[in-house]
Amino acid sequence: MMARSLRVAPEYIEKVKSALGRNSYPSQQSLATDTGFSLSTVKNFLTGRPVDYLNFVELTHILHQEKLM
Repeated sequence: MMARSLRVAPEYIEKVKSALGRNSYPSQQSLATDTGFSLSTVKNFLTGRPVDYLNFVELTHILHQEKLM
């Protein structure tokens, strides 16, 4: 059975946060606006709180962090 939600492991949180700037997103809000995700989903993802499985997959792809999968 597949997990319904995933979270960024604590050891990768800083790497994921720094991926915002590397991918031309000056803020969490800009990532949310450009992708259509809610700001709360983006914040949860970037702070290691659980997000929906499909949102996790899409955010890791958008930020070029597929190695988290």
